[in-house]
Amino acid sequence: MTESVTTPSDLAGSAYENTVRTKAAELKRELIRQTLDDIESWRKAVDVQWERAHRTGNTSAPSPMSPIPPEEIEAYRQTVHNDYYEWVVPAFERHLLPDPDAINPMIDGLRTIESSFHGSQDNAGNFTPASPALSRINDVRADMNHWQGDMQVNFIDNFLTPLQNVSVNQAAVAKVVREQLECSKIMYIRYRKAVVNLLDQSIEAVRELNNSKDPKSYTWGTLIGIAVGTGLTIATGGVAVAGAVLIMGSTLAQGLVPDPPKTNELSAPTAQEVAVNVSDALSKLSGDVFEEERKVQDAFNNICQTIADSRAASIMNNKAGPLAVATPSVSTARPSEITDGSLRPSR
Repeated sequence: MTESVTTPSDLAGSAYENTVRTKAAELKRELIRQTLDDIESWRKAVDVQWERAHRTGNTSAPSPMSPIPPEEIEAYRQTVHNDYYEWVVPAFERHLLPDPDAINPMIDGLRTIESSFHGSQDNAGNFTPASPALSRINDVRADMNHWQGDMQVNFIDNFLTPLQNVSVNQAAVAKVVREQLECSKIMYIRYRKAVVNLLDQSIEAVRELNNSKDPKSYTWGTLIGIAVGTGLTIATGGVAVAGAVLIMGSTLAQGLVPDPPKTNELSAPTAQEVAVNVSDALSKLSGDVFEEERKVQDAFNNICQTIADSRAASIMNNKAGPLAVATPSVSTARPSEITDGSLRPSR
């Protein structure tokens, strides 16, 4: 599992799923209870049910002139129990995914790639890659010292040396992509935290009904965006440079969901209106996440385009670049070009 970004235990796997289902069921029970117990909520329910039961065609039902029969009132109660808030649990269950930890294999895979391109440098400036395969570059360089001629110089200067630079740049590319994935993971962790916070605030907003003449206002904030990089700059000096990608330390230190600049009101005079506010908050949360996903997608598109442009320029011009090397002249040499002394053993 990745070490840089770890999903809090209460927001991971079955723990998060159980929390959402449990709290959503609790919210449903509270909405039903307050609809039946709160005077204004119950009056509104009765008005709605009477209108539905006694409407004639397109004509509204007149207000009852006498008490509503007990059996009809009981039918209203059953409707509240069985129909009013059946949407609540499924609505929150739609926010069980994505799972932030589903990104871990990709993050860890990129970390492995990144580390394989790393290495060490001695006092003479010779770089030794961590990967045994890449370390063969130095071996080939030593072997080429036994040769001389134009093709030997071309092979060292235009292929071997740029290849070592490309190796370092590949590590930087893997790092940038990994950090973008970690941005995505943090965004989904925040998303889960926001869902749990919304459930807690919604439950309290419902419970506050009819408890006092001046009930407390409960609000829920919009999801705060994370610092997402917008691309990758391939410097002409042969070093891949990341843009403003991610400040993970401060992101996590903020508690995943910082105090938001914008809030949405959950409290309302009746249980039914609180339920509407909860539904609106869920829609806003989905919109927030969609916008953050769009930013991440734009960042990846920018990285891909930068890499493609850099490689295409090198390949088209057959010149070494930050992420590609030129084809050495020896690979396309005719026998006569070799026998004329362009590539010969050193004496």
